[in-house]
Amino acid sequence: MNKVFSINDDEFIRGKVPMTKSEIRAISIGKLELEEDSKVVDIGAGTGAISIEIASIIKKGKVYAIEKKEEAVELIKRNRSHFDIRNLEIIKGLAPEDLNNIDKIDRVFIGGSSGNMEEIIKWAHEKLSDRGKIVINTITIENAYKAINSLKQNEFKDIDIVHVNISKGKSVGDLTMMIGTNPIYIISAKR
Repeated sequence: MNKVFSINDDEFIRGKVPMTKSEIRAISIGKLELEEDSKVVDIGAGTGAISIEIASIIKKGKVYAIEKKEEAVELIKRNRSHFDIRNLEIIKGLAPEDLNNIDKIDRVFIGGSSGNMEEIIKWAHEKLSDRGKIVINTITIENAYKAINSLKQNEFKDIDIVHVNISKGKSVGDLTMMIGTNPIYIISAKR
């Protein structure tokens, strides 16, 4: 399990908690433009898939994973142990209020906002370093719209929006049928 990037979905301990799939993780993490000593916050961390993958890349950096649901927090702990990740701190709570003890950071990933998108983006603008970057994944048009507007209001630069549709092959007898997954908006911007 010493992979540097692109951990297979089936390697994670799952439960009933939503997980960002490997193809979406690859694009989202790529958009973060990580450095080996980056300080990263993963908001709405779910199973911890994004946090685990980032932590495995930034060996000299640190990842803070914040998640409000107890079941998800336990899964993140189990996955952290499963992948022997040592630079991941788990915070049980709600963003942004439970992140006030974190100083300057380099990257923010938002996978879930619990309705606090505008407040989280404002917090990110205050906490991000000068070369900081934010990446937001949303599945709804409304949240994409809120995120883009909030990024503009907080004077983020180079706002980029990618709409990703992934289909995966499934065997149907001796044929292969493509099954679509939920489309995702991946929004990135620089401070």
